[in-house]
Amino acid sequence: MIATTQQNMTTDLDLGGSGGPPRNWKGIGIAMVVILGVLSLVILSVILLTPDETRLSQLSPLTLEDLETEEFKVHDPCVTWLNEDEVVLRSRAGHILKHSLHHNLTTTLLDNSTLDLKAVKFQVSADQKYILLAYDIRPVFSLSYTASYAIYSLSSGDLSALNPPEVEAAVLQYAAWGPQGNQLAYVFENNIYYQSEVSGSALRLTSTGRDGLVTNGVSDWLYGEEVLLTYPAHWWSTDGARLAYLTINNSATPFMEIPHFLGGAYPSSMFYPYPKAGTNIPSVSLFVVNLYGPAHTLEMIPPDSFRTRNYYIPMVRWISSTRLAVRWLNRPQNQSVLSVCEATTGACSEKHKMVMDVWQNQQQEVPLFAGDGSVFYLTLPAKQGARGEFRHIAALPVQPAVPTVPPRFLTSGNWDVMSLCALDEENGKIYFLSTEEARQSRHLYSADIGGVFQRQCLTCNLIEGCSFFKVHFSPNQTQFILHCLGPGIPKVTVHSTNEPYRYTVMEDNWPLTQALEGKRLPETHFRILSDVDYDLHLKLALPQGYEGNLHPLLLLVDAVPGSQAVTEEFALGWPQVLSSSHGVALAWVDGRSGVARGQKSPALDPRKLGSLTVKDQMGVVEWLTQLPYIDPRRIALYGKAFGGYLTLKMLAATDRLFKCAAVMAPITDFRLYSAAFSERFLGLPAKEESFYMAASLLEEVHKLKDENFLLLHGTADTRVHFQHSAELLSRLVKLDANYTLQLYPDEDHRLREERSRQHFQRTVCHFYQTCLEHVPYPSPAEAQDDDY
Repeated sequence: MIATTQQNMTTDLDLGGSGGPPRNWKGIGIAMVVILGVLSLVILSVILLTPDETRLSQLSPLTLEDLETEEFKVHDPCVTWLNEDEVVLRSRAGHILKHSLHHNLTTTLLDNSTLDLKAVKFQVSADQKYILLAYDIRPVFSLSYTASYAIYSLSSGDLSALNPPEVEAAVLQYAAWGPQGNQLAYVFENNIYYQSEVSGSALRLTSTGRDGLVTNGVSDWLYGEEVLLTYPAHWWSTDGARLAYLTINNSATPFMEIPHFLGGAYPSSMFYPYPKAGTNIPSVSLFVVNLYGPAHTLEMIPPDSFRTRNYYIPMVRWISSTRLAVRWLNRPQNQSVLSVCEATTGACSEKHKMVMDVWQNQQQEVPLFAGDGSVFYLTLPAKQGARGEFRHIAALPVQPAVPTVPPRFLTSGNWDVMSLCALDEENGKIYFLSTEEARQSRHLYSADIGGVFQRQCLTCNLIEGCSFFKVHFSPNQTQFILHCLGPGIPKVTVHSTNEPYRYTVMEDNWPLTQALEGKRLPETHFRILSDVDYDLHLKLALPQGYEGNLHPLLLLVDAVPGSQAVTEEFALGWPQVLSSSHGVALAWVDGRSGVARGQKSPALDPRKLGSLTVKDQMGVVEWLTQLPYIDPRRIALYGKAFGGYLTLKMLAATDRLFKCAAVMAPITDFRLYSAAFSERFLGLPAKEESFYMAASLLEEVHKLKDENFLLLHGTADTRVHFQHSAELLSRLVKLDANYTLQLYPDEDHRLREERSRQHFQRTVCHFYQTCLEHVPYPSPAEAQDDDY
């Protein structure tokens, strides 16, 4: 455009009259070029620096109604490896597909007309002859469920029910294929059953299962939510010859009663073992059963230091056909032992003992073992000069040297290795996710196992809009499934390890991309607030065109120790609706108890988890109120569970600094909460009563009397029991406090009913919309009148 304009002006000059003195055409031309250059720079600056009001006016705000439509939902195709070349996935329409990467060929294994596949889980057998389908899924806790199962034959098209012997229409606790052929195992009435093939008869491997007391092969509440963080508690050896499983015994564990009020003349109750702080925790045993030939079961014997103590088993992994890696964790969760157990004898030898950093929550980390079993790799804290300690990959001998030698580190720098992904001994590489690019990102790297500190980023600048990933490698590490989780629209791709720029798109969520093109979404910014001993990390989501206006602020308090709220993960929920539709600025903070932070100062006292985190959050709020586009009179808070606890602690620590707050299922007293969580930070109540008292929110309820807050809770919450809110409410009533209450009858910690979730979103959005409504600043005369 500029060149065209210049050419036209030159043409006009050439057509001037011939009278008058001679003109300096060269000088005039140079002057015009300079003038036009300056004008173009000015115009470009205006375009770049002035908000495109026309474009913004054409965008519509995001609404709660949008979130309820299919176009605004992220589709997860559930891509898993079948072998080194093939993956299986579920299409948006509900078809189960197989894709060959080498031939770039997709075939339909099962279409959605056979069963309503959108409501089921599925798994293809190792020999690709059958599909296992779970339907009528009924959640138990957040990760656990019961379901009916059917087996679909890919050759005949027959569909048959999976039932234990002499049982019809069975509801199973879990079922899955083994690694060979079409062998499978399932759990029914807390006992494990095994079939060597679909057409074979079932063999019951355990007989100790008792409802609510003893579980075999699946997690109870404690192991699923706090220890293993998975529902299945059994593990196949790679050759399918053996099955390791946990037996979790809750015979001495106190039970929690959850009343259900709906659907009958009288309430019914759900009872389940829930160890609270200081009470008995379940005993746990690890067994291995031989599946080939006569069933023979051996218990893996704990290391000597754990045999007479309460302990947890947070990690089990096969490292060969006859050996397992097992982590044993003491009850306070500050010491762990990594052992290698021989499945043929039950003997477990200690390989690595370490003091656990309770803030980092690394207890489930799976080490990677060399094929010959001589070396294993895991992450350990490594000093990085003045920046303190960061987690890096260390190589350790399986047979400890005498005298002890320090670990050999494969990586180094002021960043953290977040997880180990795969070990490729043939090419001398180990693959891992790290924060080297940025603390809020997760990129896939490779490092040489030779220990020369050479590494390569496989995902940096790989896919536009993607910098936060999770990854699953193929069995021989030649390819990997890459899940782009943000900051752009989530995508799933499959890449060649040697040439990661060669990839196949499994899901790009194009309908969501199109739906968001016309929406006014907040802009994301990251900040670091540095102190002498630590950094605080901040994420801001600001309304488009935020500069020049005053915006209310909502601080979303999600500071569970060992978690990270400040990330580049994609998010689309009711907070984004508030920002888009009502101009609310959003903020998240990671304090000193978050992961991927390094450690410049001495170790933090975990018994002060509440006061330290509140101090961090308040420091960031003070900084935010100084920003020219934040209205310091309109600041609100939101938190759930531990975040709800911190939110109310922040309200109690200030005098009406916050306009309002909403809390969902807040923890109010850690003596009423899970033993694994409470004791990890505060210790045993009998020994640390003063710290439990100091941490309890119930001791500060009087400070909440005049605060404006909304309390929400499901009455059937199995994680943070309604008991927490009941104790809080009884004290608030006595104080005649200012609060609003919303209960969800028979709803759990995660609201399961769609109508309940929609009601929750509308309730909190309306609450904040009313609370954060703009109030004009008083005129000088009005302000003077207010002084009298």
